[in-house]
Amino acid sequence: MGFDLAFFWSLLPDIFRGSLTTLFAAAVGATGAILFGLVLAFGRRSGRIGKLVCATFTEIIRLSPFLAQLYFLYFVLPVWGVVLSATTVGIVTLSVHFGAFLGEVFGAGIDAVPAGQIEVAKALGLKRLQIGRLVVFPQILRFVAAPTANYMISLLKTTPYLAVVGVPELLGVAFDKASDTFRYVEPLTAAGILFLVYSIAIGNLARLVERRLRPL
Repeated sequence: MGFDLAFFWSLLPDIFRGSLTTLFAAAVGATGAILFGLVLAFGRRSGRIGKLVCATFTEIIRLSPFLAQLYFLYFVLPVWGVVLSATTVGIVTLSVHFGAFLGEVFGAGIDAVPAGQIEVAKALGLKRLQIGRLVVFPQILRFVAAPTANYMISLLKTTPYLAVVGVPELLGVAFDKASDTFRYVEPLTAAGILFLVYSIAIGNLARLVERRLRPL
């Protein structure tokens, strides 16, 4: 059975629409992961209790499978009266899972900032949030851009797991088309090409950010 180019082109509109769900979940999940990662990074440096809580939570999330976390939120939370849509569960799981990894990345970036600069900022009367926003964050952004982009690409490639709880994402739509027609080459090729295009776009965006932040 050869590759049917006409069938391939006929699949693209539906698979592309599925990719919009993938992009939405990935974009919102990435935003949540970055914010959550920053909370964990600063929380681990806010005192003994904050360090203990954030470090324990980070290790639990990092050492447990993404799929187990997804199933937990989707099937266990309703037992406690918390019912979320499949898309919301997927976004929350992406945010928490990758936020735990980004917390380590951001933490390394924070530690790379000279302690003397933070002490000077405190001496000038800046509050903790001001120090983070005005002193720490602009400096760590350049150091964490590349590893953050790598995790964003990984996050994008993790979105197919959301299909197991009913989210109509890119690969799920491709498999639906394949099962309807018993032709797998064309749908999966289309899905693979779209994933590749989106991943390349993220990588190029990260390199652009790195160039903009590079010292003169």
